[in-house]
Amino acid sequence: MAVLFSIIPGVAHAAPDRSVGVFRAVPAATAAQAQQLSGLDQNVPTPVTFDECHKDIKNGYWTKNRFASCTITDMTYQRFACPEAGCAVIGTAWARVISTSNLLPAQRRLEVATRMVGWSLTGVVTDAMRFGVSMSCGPRYTTGTAHCDDASAQVLKSVADWRAQSDETHVFTMEGTDPASPADSPSVQAEQRTWYVGERHLVAEETGDRTTLVTGAHSAYLRCDIARQLDPAYAAGSDCAFGFQPLYILDNSATSGFTASATLVRNAMTSFSNTYPGLRQGHFVPGNPGYQGTGANRTYPVTRLHYDTAAQAAHRTTAELACTQHWGPGYATRPDGLVNACAAYPFDTTYDGATLPTPGVDRGASYAVQPVLSGDYQALLANVRQFLVANHLLDGDGYWVYPYA
Repeated sequence: MAVLFSIIPGVAHAAPDRSVGVFRAVPAATAAQAQQLSGLDQNVPTPVTFDECHKDIKNGYWTKNRFASCTITDMTYQRFACPEAGCAVIGTAWARVISTSNLLPAQRRLEVATRMVGWSLTGVVTDAMRFGVSMSCGPRYTTGTAHCDDASAQVLKSVADWRAQSDETHVFTMEGTDPASPADSPSVQAEQRTWYVGERHLVAEETGDRTTLVTGAHSAYLRCDIARQLDPAYAAGSDCAFGFQPLYILDNSATSGFTASATLVRNAMTSFSNTYPGLRQGHFVPGNPGYQGTGANRTYPVTRLHYDTAAQAAHRTTAELACTQHWGPGYATRPDGLVNACAAYPFDTTYDGATLPTPGVDRGASYAVQPVLSGDYQALLANVRQFLVANHLLDGDGYWVYPYA
C-alpha cells in the first residue's frame, strides 16, 4: 500500500552461490541522499513525518529506514461532459497527497497516515465532492495463518472536510504465521518469519459521468517475526520491517571513537587495490553501494551472520592469519604498551567475512585487514551491532556499507 506499504520489491543482489533473500537492493546512494542521512544518529531509525517526506522521482517513494517510508502523489481528477471520447472536461480537482507508513516499536502494527492538501477545483467539482484513499492488507502466502486485522480500509471525505482536517490515520495489525521453511535452520525457523502484502490507491466517489483519476497506486511486502521477543539483544525496533536493505553509514562526525577502523572500511570501498590482501585474493569487497553517488565499484550487500558462531570464528582466524603474514607475528604489540587488533572488512558477523579462496574457483569477493588499536576496532564492531539490532536485521538479511566522507 504506499500509504500502507511504500516499498516495491525487486530482485535482490546476491553473493555468488548464496542467496540473500528477497529484500530489494537500495539504489546507489547519491551525495544528496547521503547528506540527508548524515548526522549523529544516522544509523538509528526514527519515524518519518509529513514535513520531512520528499519525492523520489526514480522510485516514486522515499524510504527513511526499514520501519518508515512515505510517498507524495499529485492527485489529478477530471470529469467529462459525456461518455464519448473527445467530450469536453467540465470539472477538475487537484490535491497534494502525502502518505507516511511507520511500523510501531515492539509491535506488529503499522500506523498509516494520509495528508491531502493544496486543493484546486474547477467547473462542476465542488467542495462537496468526496475523495480519499483505499487500502488493503493480507498474507503474501496462503499456506499459513497470516492475516491482517483489517483486510481493507478506506478513508473517503468531502473536499471541505479534507480542508478542515487534512490528516487521517489508520493502524493495521499483522497477525498469524507462515509455515516454517525446511531449508531454514532451527534458529531461523524459531523466529516465525511471516510475510504480508498490501496495496494502496486513491479513490473518488462515483458520479455516473466519465472521469479520470491519477490513482497513485503502490504495493509492497513486509515481514514480521518474533525475533525481538526471543532475544532483544539480537533484534529491536518494530516486530515487522519493510523489504529494504539499509545503509550503514560511516559519517566522519560519528566515527571519532574508531577512526582507524573506519579508514580501513573507507579504503576498502574507494581504493581496494591499496589494501591487504585486497586484489591478491579477489577483485572486490561486498557491501559497496557506489561511493559518493558515482556508482563506482558498486557490488552487492553484505549479509548478517548471527547464529553460526563457527563461521564467525573462521572469518576471524582467516583475518588474523592475513595480518600475521603481512605485518608479522608481533603485529598486536604496540610501542606505547597498548594492543592492536586485526581489523577486517567485511566484518566477521557477515556471511561475506574474511575467507580463504576456494581452489579452482575464479577469484571473486575479497577482504581487507589492518592492525589498529584494539579499542578502536571494538568500538566499530559495537557501532555496527547497534545498527544491526536497531534496524531489525536478522540472520540472512542484507545491508550496504556507505563510508560517507
